Amino acid sequence: MGKMKEKNAGAGTGGKQEPKNGIVLVKKPLVMVDEAFRRKLIARLMNHKSTIDSLADNFHKPQDEIIENIRCLQHEKVNILASQSHATGELLYTIDIRPESHNVFFISGPDNKKRVLNFGFASDLHFSSIFHLPESFHEAMKRLEDKGVTRVYVAGDVMDGVKIYSGHHVNLLDHTVEAQTDRAASAFAMHPGMEFWAIAGNHDYSFTKQNGVKPLSILEQKLDNFKNLGDLMADVIYHGIKIRLLHGASGRTYAVSYPSQTYLRDYFRGLEKEELSKTPHILLIGHYHTFYSGKDHGMLVFQPGSFQDGDNEYCVRRGLTGPTGAFHIRLVYQNGQIYEHTANYIQPKAAEGEKGAAFSKTTISYNPAVA
Repeated sequence: MGKMKEKNAGAGTGGKQEPKNGIVLVKKPLVMVDEAFRRKLIARLMNHKSTIDSLADNFHKPQDEIIENIRCLQHEKVNILASQSHATGELLYTIDIRPESHNVFFISGPDNKKRVLNFGFASDLHFSSIFHLPESFHEAMKRLEDKGVTRVYVAGDVMDGVKIYSGHHVNLLDHTVEAQTDRAASAFAMHPGMEFWAIAGNHDYSFTKQNGVKPLSILEQKLDNFKNLGDLMADVIYHGIKIRLLHGASGRTYAVSYPSQTYLRDYFRGLEKEELSKTPHILLIGHYHTFYSGKDHGMLVFQPGSFQDGDNEYCVRRGLTGPTGAFHIRLVYQNGQIYEHTANYIQPKAAEGEKGAAFSKTTISYNPAVA
């Protein structure tokens, strides 16, 4: 890596120690006097990797004031990490969010402010598969960007993995975790204005089963705009709204809604009465390569299809031959309750040329709100 720039959280102060494990330490005690700004800065750093410049622009404050406030948070033992941008070499600051338990990422609790949450949802990208649809993927992401989306949740199978089925190796462009994460990193890096928060699916997890390696952890180290949420399932809690990402199991069933119905039936059957108030508001499901948008057990449930062509023997046999696209989801919420939502399904026009002719029918519109 290149030499770190002097513009960092300890620049121009005598209280800075040398960075340790990416964290800039301070010696002297400091006090933040603006509690409202403190909360906003913490929320920003928990949600985004940010430079001093971008924080100054976002909050309309001088860079020196941003630096001083970051130093104050460090003194309060807030776990702020500093890393060098792969793209620009600038220092990026973020608050290290550790899952509380079982991949639960708590960002913020409910409040009385009426808010809007705007995000994308995709799944089953299958980078390094010869059946991955790169033009469709980039078109869909560009259309999400054009709608103001800055975060996309991915419900697993970011990469195609290894040894999933007999003859899998002949359907791979890359055969190692390093090569597959390189290919995925190159694709995500083409959309620097968006962050991708993902769980590992069964294809990603195949590397873990082979030798214990965590491909999404490797991918996170290669990118400024990717966050690893763990394996197979994760909850993200944002202003009291709980979003659950889930990568399913087995092949497709006779009804596209059946995977979510089965999961929710078993999930609620195992809950104690006092746990009912803590159930997810939104369920984002991957693995099945199908389209679904509906409400079940009081939850908003989405399945976004995939970015892998189903025109191959394995997908046909497993029933993984659904549509190609991604959701644009918009929520209006307050005090931990969703009052309004829209879910537009974006189907890239490139899929018509990329997908096998036998499955051209999967490019039709799957709901009235197709964007």
